[in-house]
Amino acid sequence: MKDVNAEYYIGIDIGTTSIKTVVYDERFNICFHVGKRYNYTATEDGWREIDPTIWSTIVLEQLAEIFSIFPYQKIEAIGVTGQMHTTVFLDQAQQPVRPAIMWNDERTIDVVKKIKTELPKNSQTENILAIVSTGSPLANLIWLKQFEPEHYERLGKILIAKDYVRLILTGELFTDYCDASTSSLYNVTTEQWSEEVLSTFQLSEKILPEVGYASSRAGTLDLSLFDIEGKKGIPVVVGTGDNVASAIANQNQQVQQPIISLGTSGVVILSNRCNERLTTGKNILAKIAKEDQRVITQGALQSGAKVIEWWSENIIQQDITQFEARLTTKLGENQVIFFPYLNGDKTLFKESKLSGAFFGIDLNSEQDDFSLAVYEGTAFAIKRLMQQMRPLQKNDKCLLIGGGAKSQLWPQIFANVLNCVIQINCTAREANCGAAMLAYYHCHQRYPVLPNELREYEPEEILVKKYQNNYQAFITYSDALIKKERSENDEA
Repeated sequence: MKDVNAEYYIGIDIGTTSIKTVVYDERFNICFHVGKRYNYTATEDGWREIDPTIWSTIVLEQLAEIFSIFPYQKIEAIGVTGQMHTTVFLDQAQQPVRPAIMWNDERTIDVVKKIKTELPKNSQTENILAIVSTGSPLANLIWLKQFEPEHYERLGKILIAKDYVRLILTGELFTDYCDASTSSLYNVTTEQWSEEVLSTFQLSEKILPEVGYASSRAGTLDLSLFDIEGKKGIPVVVGTGDNVASAIANQNQQVQQPIISLGTSGVVILSNRCNERLTTGKNILAKIAKEDQRVITQGALQSGAKVIEWWSENIIQQDITQFEARLTTKLGENQVIFFPYLNGDKTLFKESKLSGAFFGIDLNSEQDDFSLAVYEGTAFAIKRLMQQMRPLQKNDKCLLIGGGAKSQLWPQIFANVLNCVIQINCTAREANCGAAMLAYYHCHQRYPVLPNELREYEPEEILVKKYQNNYQAFITYSDALIKKERSENDEA
C-alpha cells in the first residue's frame, strides 16, 4: 500500500533504444518503473534516424500509467535525461520537419571536414574544433542546410532528444549547459552560443533554445495531456544529458572518482576540479545549479557493451550466460586480441570509418578465445582512453555502471587491466535516477542522500602483469591498423 503522505519524484530517460520511466519516493526507493524498447532506422551507408514522436508517444503512455496508480498531487517534480547530440528539427509550429538525426549517425563525414577547414582557429573555437564529429548537432544542422534546404527554410528550433520530450510535456523550449556545451554550437569560454560558428556558417541564433541550469524549472506538466483537471502544477526541470545524469546518480557526494559507463557506447566520465578542462575528451559544463558549477570530461568508445550483444547475437548466436562462466578460466592467457572500434571513434583517433579486427589468430584459436577477446579488447580500449584523458593519474578505484556492469566477467577483467579496484553499486542507479535527483534538487536545493552498497573486484598481481603485456600488444596492433586505414583513406 502506498503511503498517503509520501511525495514522489519521476525520472525519465530517453535512451538510444529504450525509454525508462521510474517513480522514486522521498527516500529514493523505487516505487514503480516502466520501460519500453523502440527501434530507429539504420541504413548501410551510416544514416541513423528516428521519428521523434515515437519518444513522446511512449513517454505519454508511461506517465498515463503512473497517474493511474499515483495521485498526481503527490508527484513533486519530474526530471528528464537522455541520449546526447541526437538532433530534432522543428518548424515554427514546433512540429518536426523531418526525422531526428541520431548521435551515432555517420552521414556528416564531409561536413565535419568542412567545419574543421572553414571555422577560424582561435581561443574561442578551440573547444569546438576539438569535439566536433559526426552526429554533432552543428554537423547535422549544416548538413540539413546543404542537402535539405527546403527543410532548413522551415526551421524554427533545433532541440536535443530530451528537450523535445520536455517540450511536449510543458510547451516550453529549453536546453541545459551539458547539451549546449557538447553541441559544437556553444562557446564554453563565454558561455554563449558561438558567434564564430553562427557567422562562419550563416546560421541564425533564433533557431537555438535558451540554456538553463539542469535543476531549474523549465515549465509545468500539461495535465490535459492525461485528461486530468487539476490545480497543482507539477514542475518539470530542464534536465541534462545521460552521462551527467549517471554521474549524479552514482556520485551525488561529488567524489573525484572515475566512472566507466558500459551502455550502447563505452564512456569514461571524469569529474574535474573547479574550472579544470582536459585536452582529450569533451569538457561538459554540467551546471546543475548556480551553486554547482562542475565541469565533467567525457571520453567515448563508440562501441561499449554493444559489442557483446553483437558478438553473442549476430556471430555465435549464444546468450552470454552460456559462455561467460567458462571464460574466467582463461583470463590473462588469451593470445587473441580484439580491436573494438566497430562503430568508428570520435575521441582518440577521430576516425568515423574505423573498423574492428581480431589479431593473434592461429590454428589453435577457439571460439572462447574470440569471445574473451571481445571483453578484453573493450577494456584495453577504455584503458587507453583513460590514459590519454589523464596521463599522470593513477586511479585506486573506478566505478563501473551501465548494462555492462551486470556482467559476471567484465568487472574482473577491468580490475586487472586497469590495475585498480572496480566498484559496482549493488543498487543499480541509471540515468533516470539522476534525472529524478535533479527534480528533488529543484524542490530542496540539495541532492537526496543515497546509501552506497558497493561490491568490489580487486586486481590480482599475476593477472595484472599478464594483462600489461597483452595491453602493449593491443597498442602495437591498434597503431598499425589505424596507420593502415588512414593511409587507405588518404589514397581514396
